[in-house]
Amino acid sequence: MALYGSLQIVNRRQHFDVSTPRISSKRACFLPQTRCDTRNFLKRKNHKYCPPIFVVLSAVEDAGVSSSQFEDFVVSTTRTNEATELKIGVEVSGAKTRAIFDDVFDKMVAAAQPIPGFRRIPRDILLEVLGPTNVYKEVIKKVIDATVAEFVEKEDLKVSKDLRVEQSFEDLEELFEPDEKFSFHAVIKLQETD
Repeated sequence: MALYGSLQIVNRRQHFDVSTPRISSKRACFLPQTRCDTRNFLKRKNHKYCPPIFVVLSAVEDAGVSSSQFEDFVVSTTRTNEATELKIGVEVSGAKTRAIFDDVFDKMVAAAQPIPGFRRIPRDILLEVLGPTNVYKEVIKKVIDATVAEFVEKEDLKVSKDLRVEQSFEDLEELFEPDEKFSFHAVIKLQETD
């Protein structure tokens, strides 16, 4: 009851102070407070998804969460409401993201048409020619496929080909940077054993 006693209904004409968090792939910070009126605040069109960074659990076994350490990535697993699904959170090291980026980028450059008049084109220009979104899309797919495949193989899991990544591609692309840690969450469908 005491919790509800401190709540106030804000009049549509009132002004209030808002402090907005800004989260990027490199850091999280709060912007200075700004003064808003309720009409403009309620009409916000640009709502952005901010994925949780990490959750620390004190009783990991009790919560049904486990963690596996691999050479270049860490996987934490939890069961979902369905018995045949396994939810995983994967954090890939910066070294692995760079290695996969270089591999995918080199293959895309080799497959692209040569540009007349150039023997050797700088990588940043090649990235613009190929399209950063196209390159990042392929790299992110490869990172997800490689890490999930290695996890499934090492844990000796029987899974179907149905993999559901919880973030949208736009969110993943915003978070991805070669040489930086990259995290994603996915749900794997387990095959039922007889």
